[in-house]
Amino acid sequence: MKKIDTSILSTDECWGVQINGLGHCRRINCKWQGLTACEGKNIILTGYNSKGYKVGESGIEKKSRKESVSKI
Repeated sequence: MKKIDTSILSTDECWGVQINGLGHCRRINCKWQGLTACEGKNIILTGYNSKGYKVGESGIEKKSRKESVSKI
């Protein structure tokens, strides 16, 4: 089982993408994918959550943090 430090997760963005990685939407056939209601679109575009942590193919990477992240 994967252990996640929830303090690095952005509460206003998709936790599925943050925890499971950038391919999460495709793997589960997410009904929000491509819609304005999608809460993971900024992560998918930038590769970072709103707290500045890098989100890769396998999820959030605690060691990589950007100093400033602007929302698109």
